[in-house]
Amino acid sequence: MKGFDAVVFDLGGTLIEYAGEYNTWPALEAPGLTAAHAYLREEGLPIPDVENFSRTGYTVLPERWRQATSGTRNLTVEDFLVEILANLSIERPNGAVIEKAARLYESAICSAAKPIPHSQETLARLKADGYKLGLISNTMFSGEAHMADLAKFDMAKFFDARLFSADVNAWKPNLAPFQRILRELNVKPENTVFIGDDPAADINGGLRAGMYVVHFASSDRFPSSDGLIPNATIHSLPELVQLIRRLDVTQPP
Repeated sequence: MKGFDAVVFDLGGTLIEYAGEYNTWPALEAPGLTAAHAYLREEGLPIPDVENFSRTGYTVLPERWRQATSGTRNLTVEDFLVEILANLSIERPNGAVIEKAARLYESAICSAAKPIPHSQETLARLKADGYKLGLISNTMFSGEAHMADLAKFDMAKFFDARLFSADVNAWKPNLAPFQRILRELNVKPENTVFIGDDPAADINGGLRAGMYVVHFASSDRFPSSDGLIPNATIHSLPELVQLIRRLDVTQPP
């Protein structure tokens, strides 16, 4: 039995699903690449067809994501698009063009976003139970894009602290984002639940930070836990409320 003061959530795959019709990453970036490609062509850049443009993106992104999550180098959508152009031997356009392409990239993917079942009601119940709520999202998107999604699904109002990795160059599973959110919430790691769907980022990072880690097995996108053992596993968000109430002596049975 232990008393918890806060619950910290991952975003994509935990509260909001961004995959749309795509089942694997980086293929789920397809709508963003298509939107950015169309705009950059309109601006007169000598880029190849969308298939070659996207293929270059799929080649570039895994290594850039690895660099970000290892703490070597930050990653934003702008950075990603510039690197695609560099690999295609295309000179970088001015900053306003890249920024507009990045926002169109984000909008194309966010337009297909859907809330995970029971996400809003789970946040409402935990907030009503008196917990501070935090959010840590590994994302190359701007925090503004994701805050708009949270607001659209009536979830933004529940969070006491939020961290979007690209905005502050702090990526899971490194300790920095976990430590930062704990400071902002003014809670101790041993009194904090962390929940996420990605074993490598969420289970690994949360355990290293000293939190009580719940793995949300929300999809088969991560078929293996890589030998990482969370404190608990759930398959739907209502189970989280039940689990915390069961563990926490400050809550009614």
